[in-house]
Amino acid sequence: MDKVVRAVKPGRTLPKTGMILCTAAGWAAALASLVRYPYVFGAAAIILGIRVSKGGSKAGMPLVAASILLMAAGLIFNDMLYEYLKIIVGI
Repeated sequence: MDKVVRAVKPGRTLPKTGMILCTAAGWAAALASLVRYPYVFGAAAIILGIRVSKGGSKAGMPLVAASILLMAAGLIFNDMLYEYLKIIVGI
């Protein structure tokens, strides 16, 4: 089999630390969209997931899929989860 060569412009990929930070921030935003402001945090998580997948990581597409699902769940349950977390924290 011939080896497939990806045509990637130099300088367009994220460095490894940037990739890890974008992935962690994306997952944090995806989880935050479950509790509060699902449109804002969900969109941020989707954008970060696309950025990570464009950088060459395989962690981007699961992040995008999870962001969409958590954003949908946040639209349905965010008031209930927010009140529950306020009771747990004691605010």
